[in-house]
Amino acid sequence: MKNLTKTQTAVIILAVVMTVLSFTNLLNLQINGEPLKLAGLSVIVGIIAYFTTRKTNENKNDGFNIKTFIGALKDKKVILLIVLLLVITVVRFPLEKIYLPEYTEHLRARAEDFLDFANLPKLLLELIVFALGEEIAWRAFFQKQTSKIMPFVPSLIITSVLFSLGHFNFGSPLIVLYDLFSVFIDSIFYGIIFRKTDNAWCSFLAHFLANLLGTVMYLL
Repeated sequence: MKNLTKTQTAVIILAVVMTVLSFTNLLNLQINGEPLKLAGLSVIVGIIAYFTTRKTNENKNDGFNIKTFIGALKDKKVILLIVLLLVITVVRFPLEKIYLPEYTEHLRARAEDFLDFANLPKLLLELIVFALGEEIAWRAFFQKQTSKIMPFVPSLIITSVLFSLGHFNFGSPLIVLYDLFSVFIDSIFYGIIFRKTDNAWCSFLAHFLANLLGTVMYLL
C-alpha cells in the first residue's frame, strides 16, 4: 500500500471525527442536567474538512460549484427526484398526524435548540444555513470522499446512517425509529441528487425545500 499524503491522512482523520461525533447522540451526555449535543459539531468539522481537503478532488470546486448549479438542474431526473421528495413530505404529514401524533412533539424537541419558531425571517435563515452546512459536510465532503474508496451504494448508506444519527433524539422507541428512518430516506434522496450532479448546491436545494415544506406544514 502506498504511503498516504498529508491531505489523504487529514481526510481519513476528519471523516473518523465526524463519525464519532455522530454517535455521541446515543450516549445521552449531559452537563448540569442539560443534554450535551456534540453531534452538531460533525457539520462544522465537515465544512472545515471540505474546504481544507478539496484539492484532493480532480477540480478544487468539485462537489460545490455554484457555476454549474443551474446547468445541473436541467437534468430531468434531478428535478424528478426533488419533486418526489417533496411529494413524500406532503403525503407523510397527514399520516403522521393520524397514526403518530407523538411524532410532532418529538420533532419539536429535536429541532427547538436550533430553530426559532417564533421568528419567521430568522427561521428561514436558519433553515438555509443548516441545510447548506449539512450538504457541504455530509455530501460534498463525507460522501464524496468515501465514494473514492468504496462503491457508491455503501458510501450512500453509511453517509445516510451517520447523518440520521446526527439527528437522533431520545424518546419513545417507535417514534425514534420512525424519525431516524425518515431522516435516512431524506438523506438517500440528497445523496443520489449529489451523486448525479456532483454539486452540493443541488442537494442543498432539495434539502432546503423539503425542510421548508415540512416546517410550513408543521406550523399550519
